[in-house]
Amino acid sequence: MTPWAWIPTLYMAEGAPYFAVNTLAMLFLSEMGLSNADVALYTSWMYLPWVIKPFWSPILDLFGSKKMWVVVMQFIVAIALAGVAFTAPLDFWLNASLAFFWLCAFASATHDIAADGLYILALDTNQQSFFVGIRNTFYRISTVLCQWGCLVLAGQLFEKNYVDGMEIIPAHASAWSTVFYIMAVAFLFLSVYHFAMLPKEKNVDVNVNANEDENEDENVEGVFASLKNNFQSFFAKFSGVELLLALLFIFTYRLGEAQLGKIAQLFLKDTLENGGLGLTLTDVGNIYGLVGVIALMTGGVLGGIAVSKYGLKKMLFPMMLFMNVPNIVYIFLSATQATFLPTIYVMVAIEQFGYGFGFTAFTLYLVYISQGKYSTTHYAICTGLMALGMMIPGMIAGYMQEMLGYTNFFIWVCICTIPPFFIAPLLKIDKEFGVK
Repeated sequence: MTPWAWIPTLYMAEGAPYFAVNTLAMLFLSEMGLSNADVALYTSWMYLPWVIKPFWSPILDLFGSKKMWVVVMQFIVAIALAGVAFTAPLDFWLNASLAFFWLCAFASATHDIAADGLYILALDTNQQSFFVGIRNTFYRISTVLCQWGCLVLAGQLFEKNYVDGMEIIPAHASAWSTVFYIMAVAFLFLSVYHFAMLPKEKNVDVNVNANEDENEDENVEGVFASLKNNFQSFFAKFSGVELLLALLFIFTYRLGEAQLGKIAQLFLKDTLENGGLGLTLTDVGNIYGLVGVIALMTGGVLGGIAVSKYGLKKMLFPMMLFMNVPNIVYIFLSATQATFLPTIYVMVAIEQFGYGFGFTAFTLYLVYISQGKYSTTHYAICTGLMALGMMIPGMIAGYMQEMLGYTNFFIWVCICTIPPFFIAPLLKIDKEFGVK
């Protein structure tokens, strides 16, 4: 089976549920009447499956193939999204939707493990190198479809329902229900398609279950022994001070962005009376899901080019500036409550471009400290720590915004970007790392 038949759809399926849980869920809960504090708290908890992903990833090797896990997780995502859609118009929608979103998050994080494992095991090294850009491209396409297509569709459906005479909350529930039903059907189709089209692993998957004569208890013991060894080998790479600096850097690099990401889109759609800009869901979808994603991708590509020319060590500080200084645009937007759409488009594009450019450096730093014998596992540990660094600040973002107001909150976000600038010069990075 040609990889072209399954790699594009596999990585579109990997991206969509992540953004459904971390973007669509946030706006859905807000439109259904929850406060910014509750929205930020509830959706930040949904990062937890990605935080703990390194702990259960070895267990997948004990049961079934990577293909099986991919297909099953896509089916569970379909069930979870259909559950959100079905319960949205009901009285107990909040508890039910949170449970289904969390199920979707768990299935999405597990799908990530299986999909990336299948990519490695089903392709030879030449194919892996050739298709790495293809898979990233289709992952980003899923971002556009999810953040732009779904938001615009929800916005259009709400406006139609509201004009037809529904009250605001029932109109929102109906609109979002339709969107999530469509996504559920898409994932049901993907699970059936991938059941037929995904290849079997052709490389040898070396894991603790390789010896068929071992009993299940020994396999489980082997998994936990391997997991313990992976964490010990990761932390053994650093001296005490180096480990502290690395962890502080990971937890603070996105300290501002973790809070901004929970509030920025809510700010755009909040009413003028509450200090927001009063935009529609359609506007937010166009601004963030289309223009913002294009700017983000452009920044990421140029960030990679810059590092390949000058190296990570030399580019780390300026890329941090690119990532954090543009957050100032939200201070301007909130202080002036600018409603001229071209101005908002330009401001958000600048911020997203800077984020894409600067986040490249952070990703490469995680790759750098993951180098070695267990690089794949160590990188999974790093991404888990990164997710924790997003989850905890995100949980308090809504409370901070409600306490400070939008303008002061965005000033607070800018203050939170300062700590990594003091840590970065102390990190040990090979000056040749990243240079092509």
